Amino acid sequence: MALLIGFLLVMLLGVIHHFSLRWLDLLTGTARDKPNRTIFLVFNGLLTIHTAEILLFAVAYRILLTLDSMGGFTAFYDGSWGDLIYFSGINFATLGYTEIETHGPIRMINMMQSLGGFMVLTWSATFIYSAWGRAFRE
Repeated sequence: MALLIGFLLVMLLGVIHHFSLRWLDLLTGTARDKPNRTIFLVFNGLLTIHTAEILLFAVAYRILLTLDSMGGFTAFYDGSWGDLIYFSGINFATLGYTEIETHGPIRMINMMQSLGGFMVLTWSATFIYSAWGRAFRE
């Protein structure tokens, strides 16, 4: 069940990321005559998008931790939003190696977030590379 929840959360992440990139492309399309401005907008837009995605996973973890059947966090987790956001961000941007550890089925969601984070981060890298090419070629 946890693997399915993780899979669905990553699918949702993909949908959110797709439409966010489409919005960002429309937003920066008017700035293509100013390449430095375009790259600045794309970079900061991606930073905002990824931060929102990290926060959404933190909310998902908060909800899932209310279910005893999902397992929980051990070690240095104190139940704060700061810890949830930190855990989600490290999971999203790396392989999730933190002093906060998971036990039980929630580990599958943890794994899927790492996979989803890797996927959208590489997608974003391609997006900014393409924006750079368009901005400085035109």
